[in-house]
Amino acid sequence: MRRNVVRLVLPLMLLTAACGTGDTPTAPAKQGTLADVTVSGPTDKKPTVDFKAPLSFATTMGKVVEKGPGKGDAVQADSVVTVDYVAINASDATEYDSTWSRGEPATFGVSQVIPGFAMGLTGDHAGDRVLIAVASKDGYDPVGNGSSIRKGDSLVLVVDVRSVSSPIKDVAGTKMSPPATVPSLVYDDQDAPTGFKATDKTPESVDKLGVYPVIKGNGPVVKKGQTIVVNYLGQVYPDGAVFDESYSGGQPVSFQLGEVIPGWTKGLVGQTVGSRVILVVPSADGYGAQGQGSTIPPDADLIFVIDLLQAY
Repeated sequence: MRRNVVRLVLPLMLLTAACGTGDTPTAPAKQGTLADVTVSGPTDKKPTVDFKAPLSFATTMGKVVEKGPGKGDAVQADSVVTVDYVAINASDATEYDSTWSRGEPATFGVSQVIPGFAMGLTGDHAGDRVLIAVASKDGYDPVGNGSSIRKGDSLVLVVDVRSVSSPIKDVAGTKMSPPATVPSLVYDDQDAPTGFKATDKTPESVDKLGVYPVIKGNGPVVKKGQTIVVNYLGQVYPDGAVFDESYSGGQPVSFQLGEVIPGWTKGLVGQTVGSRVILVVPSADGYGAQGQGSTIPPDADLIFVIDLLQAY
């Protein structure tokens, strides 16, 4: 399974540093603070942002300029947020990105964005309007991003937080038993899956996808095209080598359905967040005749256990 295969159509602001010009700002920039930037206007409208360019920020700073009700989850490193925002290059006061211009908010995991965005938003809540001054080192340095953001450019962001959610820590729900033909899950002493062991009723190969929830969660239904946050383990069927897993690292991973092997997309759409699901994947719905590197042989059937922690 490929890690980090999320291929969202992300606005410019959210991309990490890409091929840039390497140019530096032509005018010397004042070392600025949040006090140098004024933000006005209601939070249901595009804000007016004023400052005298060029500005540069030595460190990334954020402050709430309009406080919401303060209810619900605070933004954390693993949060998914829905936001409206305006993004401005502090060196020349040029707006280079805005959800207001596109006519709809953006939804993404804060771990997907430039570091300064996440740094400035951490701890804030839905309903807050947040001003963030982003130092270039937390933006698009060392190479900038295209023609609109150069090496050394600081950024000014105004973010209206619409919603915040975080992945659940563990699966929970109704326990279910897979058929006797499905290899048995093996757990460590912390009840984390470590692999599968074939039973005396397990066939040597499979010709169709098998989807077997072993814990049925009560969360939202996973939909086609969504990004899912999961812990998982993948193994060559029925009890061959484990080729990838995330449980031991303690850090869930994200995938976009449709950008993973077909067996995942077919098997996980319609499941619910909070579930633990076993997928028995025939080669045709996996990596096929080409296999995958040295860990997944050609024409190999696969078996996965997947904990669904979030979908958005």
